[in-house]
Amino acid sequence: MNIRTSFARAVGATGVVIAASMATLAVAQDKDTFRFAAATDLRVIDPIWSLEYNSRNHGYLVYDTLFAFDSKFQIKPQMVDTWTVSEDKLRYAFKLRPGLTWHDGTPVTAADCVASIKRWGQRDSIGQALIAAASEIKATGTDSFEIVLKEPFGHVLSALAKTGSPVPFMMPERIAKTSGFEQIKEVIGSGPFMFARDEWMPGDKAVYKKFKGYKPRSEPSDFMSGGKIARVERMEWVFIPSGATAAAALMAGEVDWLEHPPSDLLPTLQNDKDITVRAVDPFGMQTMIRFNHIHPPFDNEKVRRAVLQTIEQGEYLRVLSDDKRSWEPCRSFYFCGTRFGRDLAPEQLLFKKNLDEAKKTLAASGYKGEKVVLLDAVDDAILHPVTVVLFDNLKAIGMNVELRATDGATIFALMLKQEPIAQGGWNIGPQYADSTNYSVPFLNNALRAGGVGKASIGWPKNEAIETLRAAFLKAPEAEQGAIADKIQQEAYAASLYGLTGQYKQLTAYRKSVEGLIDSPIPLFWNVGKK
Repeated sequence: MNIRTSFARAVGATGVVIAASMATLAVAQDKDTFRFAAATDLRVIDPIWSLEYNSRNHGYLVYDTLFAFDSKFQIKPQMVDTWTVSEDKLRYAFKLRPGLTWHDGTPVTAADCVASIKRWGQRDSIGQALIAAASEIKATGTDSFEIVLKEPFGHVLSALAKTGSPVPFMMPERIAKTSGFEQIKEVIGSGPFMFARDEWMPGDKAVYKKFKGYKPRSEPSDFMSGGKIARVERMEWVFIPSGATAAAALMAGEVDWLEHPPSDLLPTLQNDKDITVRAVDPFGMQTMIRFNHIHPPFDNEKVRRAVLQTIEQGEYLRVLSDDKRSWEPCRSFYFCGTRFGRDLAPEQLLFKKNLDEAKKTLAASGYKGEKVVLLDAVDDAILHPVTVVLFDNLKAIGMNVELRATDGATIFALMLKQEPIAQGGWNIGPQYADSTNYSVPFLNNALRAGGVGKASIGWPKNEAIETLRAAFLKAPEAEQGAIADKIQQEAYAASLYGLTGQYKQLTAYRKSVEGLIDSPIPLFWNVGKK
């Protein structure tokens, strides 16, 4: 039963006392209930409409996908049983696994999948490209459908397996017919857990219950693929704004897994014999500075370049952790250590802080001291420290900066606003991304440069980049690397956004937890407690 507790605890040998009032946290000793302290609050439950990672992570509990990647990034069938591709590569025919059921008890049909693909295709960049390349996507039977192409499109299966936001989750046809630009009102999936809408309390918790009608694949679980077994009856996501309070809850056994523990409390958590602290993401997160390209002053490339000249990546990374093993400078727009992650930064962009040069560039840009609104997610353990460094650097080169401080979920909503700052808009803000999208040129949302309606937050417009991204989709594998390099070179030249390094966020969980999957995304199938 949910309880409200007030407590004061000494944390570790440091004798730091944490006093807090925590809502809806029961002691996490029940093996049938798993409690996860998420880094941000779940505000949007439509993972197609929202690009927020928490909405995507929620989606993986509730929904399933047609295909999925295994740990070697090979594409495997998930909801699909069998499929064929015509010799000319223009017709893909799919047959669903038998016995798939929605959470409301109705069977999953091909018509559901067709509607879901089309809705996802309204919001996702590779989905849009797939829809544009297709002459038709249609059901050919109750459990079979086809994607017929006008021209070869070599990314059909990888598009249907993609893991970055928005993920092509399958929904019932009646729900999937909702416009991609309108939020769905009903959460019905076919995944291993059902969303308990009546127990959802934004700002406090979200609850998921085991779906007893779920039919997992027979293959062993392997990253996103294989059998997804719900090993607990109930999954609770709790949101605890105070990192210190969340750490205390983990140590007390009131939560089982803390997604982003505060860096200053990591030594205390590491010294606790009942807690494991480690990085579960092999690549980490790429931190960055995003500009609003549609309003002054960052519609001006010289102003953007002045900001980039203030960046020394170590300065941003050190505020996230003083342990150099958890971060690395990375000047690639794709993740360092991945297939396309080459460092092609030009000599003039050395990522060495040069405030004098930045001041000269800013003066030459014509900037006249206009107000610059910097977004600050005060409850985010990554975004807030990065914002503090950015604020100081902008002030140091003479920018008239105003902090707009609020919680992370609200920041994401604000970043969708296209109005000028006089009407509540924004100019600049840090973001981070995991490797699920950003290591692939076409899927990197921050590199989308089609302007309003055809780009992600910030809405940059660069025809050269868009032409190259389109070419990447059609290119054979042997030619993709060269195109990826050219996209990077154009992005450097346009000062598209600022790279502030690659950070491996440590996570912390109780040693009673077993089955945790190494992934950039927190996954909950096959996770249980001893």
